[in-house]
Amino acid sequence: MNHQNQKNKPTIKQIVVVEGKTDTQRLKQLFNIRTIETNGSRLSKKTIELIKRVSKDNDIVLFLDPDGPGESIRKKLQSELDEFQQAFISRPKGTKKPGVAEASDKQIINALKNLKSFKKSNNSLSLEQYQKLELNTKQKRKIITDYYNISECNNKQLFKRLNMMNITFSELKKILK
Repeated sequence: MNHQNQKNKPTIKQIVVVEGKTDTQRLKQLFNIRTIETNGSRLSKKTIELIKRVSKDNDIVLFLDPDGPGESIRKKLQSELDEFQQAFISRPKGTKKPGVAEASDKQIINALKNLKSFKKSNNSLSLEQYQKLELNTKQKRKIITDYYNISECNNKQLFKRLNMMNITFSELKKILK
């Protein structure tokens, strides 16, 4: 019976980096999928090396919780990987645990359908241009993070992410109008 279900599930070709076992179990309910678990915020050098090694022959997707520990892992891996994709779920209002494991089927499916590509070598936006946008308030940054369906972050992180996503100054000006 279970074998038949496996065949009917869509297959995710990329390797998905998640925080823990419950995230892997949750994703396996919906997809044929391969994951690497970071063991929460205890991301070891060994796990980072594994992810880097695997990324040479496979596309990597970071699918981490939209909370402090998830953002910390995301930042660490962004600095280690040259090219990757990210899936984002938003923190449901009023929930204490906003993780991948707790997300609805619809949220997970949408997140994996709407992957964002990141490339460290992109340099589409200068610091001067970014500063002209005056994204110095959380509300202004939220307009951008909501538009691109990426997790909320501080000014420095948003600048890095927009560059890695190859977003231009003119695109951002249109969104902010």
